[in-house]
Amino acid sequence: MRRLLLAVVLLLSPPTLAADVRIVSAIPEAQAGTWTVVASVPKKPVFLADSTALEVESTEPVGDLARIRLAGVPPSFERLVLGTGEGAKFKPLAAIAASATTGVAASHDDLTIYHVMLEMFRNGAPANDGEIKGWKHPNYAGGDLQGLTEKLGYIRELGANAIWISPTFAARTSHGYDVLDYGRIADQAAVPGDPAASLEVFRTLVRKAHENGVKVILDLPLNHASRAYDLEKGDPLGLKPRSTGPMQPAEKTWESWGGGYRYWNFDHEPTRRFLRAAALRWLKDERVDGLRLDYVRGVPHDFWAELHAEVRAAAPAAFLVGECWADEQGADGNAREIASYYAPVPGKGPQFGSLLDFPMQATLTDAFARGGSALALEDRLQSDLALYGPGARPVWFLDNHDMSRFASFNSDPERLEAAVAFMASLSGPMVLFYGTETGLQSGAPKPGFTDAGRVPMPWSALDEERISRVRRVLEARAAHPALRRGARLPLHADRQAVVMAKTTPEETLLVGSNVSDAPTTVTFDAPTAATAFATVLGTTVPSRERDGRLRWTLPPKSTSIASIAKP
Repeated sequence: MRRLLLAVVLLLSPPTLAADVRIVSAIPEAQAGTWTVVASVPKKPVFLADSTALEVESTEPVGDLARIRLAGVPPSFERLVLGTGEGAKFKPLAAIAASATTGVAASHDDLTIYHVMLEMFRNGAPANDGEIKGWKHPNYAGGDLQGLTEKLGYIRELGANAIWISPTFAARTSHGYDVLDYGRIADQAAVPGDPAASLEVFRTLVRKAHENGVKVILDLPLNHASRAYDLEKGDPLGLKPRSTGPMQPAEKTWESWGGGYRYWNFDHEPTRRFLRAAALRWLKDERVDGLRLDYVRGVPHDFWAELHAEVRAAAPAAFLVGECWADEQGADGNAREIASYYAPVPGKGPQFGSLLDFPMQATLTDAFARGGSALALEDRLQSDLALYGPGARPVWFLDNHDMSRFASFNSDPERLEAAVAFMASLSGPMVLFYGTETGLQSGAPKPGFTDAGRVPMPWSALDEERISRVRRVLEARAAHPALRRGARLPLHADRQAVVMAKTTPEETLLVGSNVSDAPTTVTFDAPTAATAFATVLGTTVPSRERDGRLRWTLPPKSTSIASIAKP
């Protein structure tokens, strides 16, 4: 039943996108209701402002591209979509975010999340180091909630306003994904043998985080728990949850590693209620601000829709982000898989507003660390936004606990700063894995899953120069709402560089990234008539040419941000 529902939702998902269709630039004109778009277009292109079809007023060739003047553009809309076909047969091929976000979505876009693998972060209470009864990572550093609480100031000073903490629930392993009781804090994370005192340690962390302006996001695995789960104390509602054996390939792989998991039975309604209650308990009773939901592919789509509805009713501002990683399918296949979790479930509504964007992570690593093309950044952003559909808020990140670290691909601090700055200029929540800011490495890079990136935070040997680079980027993101929640208008993309405008009603910024090892100069249509520019990040700003276009020399291995004064 679980697999049948997955197949049905995949059939309802948007189609695969054509990589050669792209909006090269999109600029609203002074005349209300008109835009000028330069694009590589399919046969019989159709432009939509959300679901409103736009009139193609004029078209002229520009080399292999077309310059198109669109009319009938509404004053406010979320997405400009380029595709083919009409009505139910319309196929979205590329899309850009045409308006800034507001309301709860904007508050989520404002999140700059610091991802902590608790066992590796900070040992604040050595007395709990011996409490791991099962598998322990060879790099285990004794990290706990007390140590994390000690370092809240460091996290806030870096520029993060939220922390995502690896599972803190009772577990036998150091990683914590084998939960023994969803309602109890792990002995190794707080106070051994004293659940009440451990809960107080957790509450102290939440209180002090909130006092520092930092939100708390818990990592919650609902697909599986420990085979030794405490079915007496860990089932406070007496729902008697049931489990199954491993069914999916990933689950069978974990079993081959000796994972010792049980897999919850989602065909059993009391089990589903038990799991929803486990999630809501931390949001409602313990003032947690959000949940990172582990391995969403193992759970039926309708369960996520049910949980989404209950969370929105009980904690409307809570942030939910899912992990949908189909690494074996490649970036394009993973994007289609992610789209199936953005798609509403018929009769039940949305599943997720945010999912970790693994396809973009792969593209960021390729472009900034491995000598890949900047053009791929623009292609990925446009094709995936079209695929994901309206309302999707991807969560951007460079690396995490299940993959090789960015610095293992390239340890150049300039490339790290450029990658973080480009990511920080994309509207939506972003995540920085602990230690990335100090160049923490994990040996030779490996494709796919690896836990080699789980290494101790080097508190006695921090790279302050790298950290200051990252802090500078995050300060710019915090100071300029257009970066984290603005509309995104593409202006230029080639193999070396990509340029975009980020806009809100209050400000317009230009963002230019050069992924090559040499300076590059780009010329592009100006999004406004402004002539004054100021540096937000970097050392160069654009200049206006006689023909009205802008010219910008971008330093090598850099992301530059310039502000545009209103005319």
